[in-house]
Amino acid sequence: MDIFFGLLLFGGLVLIIWGFFAFLFAIGKALSGTASPVTRSTTNTTASDEIDGMNNGDYYNGPHGYSPMTGYPETQYGSGFDPDAEWNHEEHD
Repeated sequence: MDIFFGLLLFGGLVLIIWGFFAFLFAIGKALSGTASPVTRSTTNTTASDEIDGMNNGDYYNGPHGYSPMTGYPETQYGSGFDPDAEWNHEEHD
């Protein structure tokens, strides 16, 4: 049991030392100013009537997005669900 506690203490000590050196490294990097500046490129995007990947949903589903009442109107997912419809009953032999 003493070996188990010794290993736990050793592992904890290793983690503390590693964290200390990582902290010192981060401070040294921040003080040295070697961080590279972030460069951003600007793109000129204009609205168009052409269908692209992002506007593909507007083409198929309308400008307001997907409407669950239009795809399958006679099913339970649409507005015209009829529980007594012929297609809703399972055929039994």
